[in-house]
Formats: sequence, C-alpha cells, structure tokens
Amino acid sequence: MTQELKQPLLLFASIIIFFTACTNSSPKTEIAVVSEETKPSSVKQNRLEVYCFHGTRQCETCKNMKANTKTTLDKYFASQLKDSTIVFSIVDVDDSKNEKIAEKFQATGTALMINKVVNGKDSIIDWSDFAFEKANEESEYINELKSKIESALK
Repeated sequence: MTQELKQPLLLFASIIIFFTACTNSSPKTEIAVVSEETKPSSVKQNRLEVYCFHGTRQCETCKNMKANTKTTLDKYFASQLKDSTIVFSIVDVDDSKNEKIAEKFQATGTALMINKVVNGKDSIIDWSDFAFEKANEESEYINELKSKIESALK
C-alpha cells in the first residue's frame, strides 16, 4: 500500500475509534446520572439549562468535558445554580428513562448543549464543538465556558 493511501485510512480509522468510544455501550463507570425526572420542580420560567449528554461508555475527552463544565458552574455560578437561574444536568443518553430529553436535543452521544428558556420558550444551542476542542485544556475550557455562560445569561 502506498503512503498516499495509508494516511487517509489511518485518519479514518482514528475517527471511527474516537466516535465509537464516545457512543458505544458498556458497564457504567462514571458520575451519577441526572434525569429530567430528578430536576427540581421549582425551576424558574426564565433560566439557562446546561446539559452534558453522554453515552454509558466514555473516553477521557468526554469525562473531561463533564468535569470541567461542573467545575465552571460550581466555581463561578453557584448562586445561579442555587436559585435555579441555571439548571445543570448530566444525562446518559443510553438510559431509557432519558429518551425524551435526548430526543428533544437530538443527542445520541456526548454533547454539551444549553437551552435558554425565556417565558417558557426553548432556545437550544449546541456547544459540543467547543467542548470537544477544549475539554482536555482545563483552564482554557473553564475560561471560555464561563464567558459563554455569562453571555447566555444576558
């Protein structure tokens, strides 16, 4: 096989392995799952919902995305979490009880999405590209996510 054929095949194989690792099913090993049913019933009509979606099987990037998101929210937005201006959920898309929320966000594997709810109306924004790009760079991820959330709250 020529060098020109080997490089694209290796790239393709790497991409397939990455996405399979992030969406394939295997035994649970991570953080407790929050489902829609466990959300506080006293959420505000105007709020920012932050969702970390994942499959049961997760790669390091997926785990870092969730951990960095939680760190950002806990460090910079604790009061908004407490008063339900921000609602944070980690959702296992492989769990059948989360089927409706995964379908609403069209989440089939790892994703970071927000839903800015104004007067009860949803406005869903997908931040997954940012999350995958920066997840393994903790300080950059936290700083950028902080800015994104501050803008979304305006």
